[in-house]
This record gives sequence, C-alpha cells and structure tokens, in this order.
Amino acid sequence: MRAKVSALLEAIVTADGVIRPEEREFVRRAASRWKLPEPDAPLSLHTLGSATEALRGLDTTAQARVLAMLVDAAAADHHLDPREHALLLAAAAALGIEATALEERLLQRLKAPAQP
Repeated sequence: MRAKVSALLEAIVTADGVIRPEEREFVRRAASRWKLPEPDAPLSLHTLGSATEALRGLDTTAQARVLAMLVDAAAADHHLDPREHALLLAAAAALGIEATALEERLLQRLKAPAQP
C-alpha cells in the first residue's frame, strides 16, 4: 500500500512536468510521516487511468486520506496546473467524491499560507 501511495504522490507532483522546491519539501515530509518508500519506476503512474486504478486499489479507509494528501501536494506550491487538476478530478471521481467537494478543498489549500 505504501508503494502505491508513494507512486500517487509522485504522479501528482510530476503531473505538470516541474517539481518545485515546495513540492519536493512536501513529498519529503509526507514520505517521512507516512514512512513511504522512494517511488519505483515500475509503479510510476503517468496516466490518469493508472493513477485512479492505484487509488481505487487502496484500502477504503485510506482512500480519502490519500486523496486529501494529493490535494495538499498539488497545492504545496500555491499553483494548480491543469494536469494536476485533471488528475485530482479523475481521482475524486474514481472514489465517488463530488467535484464540488474537491474544488472546495483545493481552494482552501491554495489560499492557505505556505508551511515552513
């Protein structure tokens, strides 16, 4: 499960083709907190389908927490690229989470002050 979460995290921060320092720091903190392994090439998720499949494959109690972490990772640099947005919308839809709930969480996280 941790490898899937790590791959999902990698997918969201690389979705726009740029890993900003804030995103790198978020990934470092998340990996430390959740004891996540470094993303492995075989588990890398480069398509919406593979990312949503990995998310659906997680334990149901972890799915919403992981989606929230992905939102936080996407918002870490206070910029939401359309590719990150598309991945998050697809992930929410795969879990049956309404887009409006996702959008509210995104707006909240994008407006939050940067974390030290």
